[in-house]
Amino acid sequence: MSKNYLWQVAYSNDAWATQISNPQNRLEKVSAMLEPSGIKLVQAYATFGEYDIIAIVEAPDDKTIAAASIAVTSSGSVSKLTTSPLIPVDDLVEALKIAQTISYTPPTK
Repeated sequence: MSKNYLWQVAYSNDAWATQISNPQNRLEKVSAMLEPSGIKLVQAYATFGEYDIIAIVEAPDDKTIAAASIAVTSSGSVSKLTTSPLIPVDDLVEALKIAQTISYTPPTK
């Protein structure tokens, strides 16, 4: 069963310069590159601020999305790529119920 992840991506200065000289929809190209690994680009948006692109991606497992994150980052085309696993809200509710059964004592001085 596939898992969903949030990718937050900041382009490098060189990538922006290349985009300006040759405007293109990189999401289409990146999606095609990721598909053979079983990764699907579900939705993506351009953003303003700390990140330039956010995307919801679906991957077979944590190792596969980690490999893709490493491959993209190692290319030098992004200055930052953050990967966050996404869980359904129903799973969060179940986690809260489990949390009720866990006794945790914070550190003391």
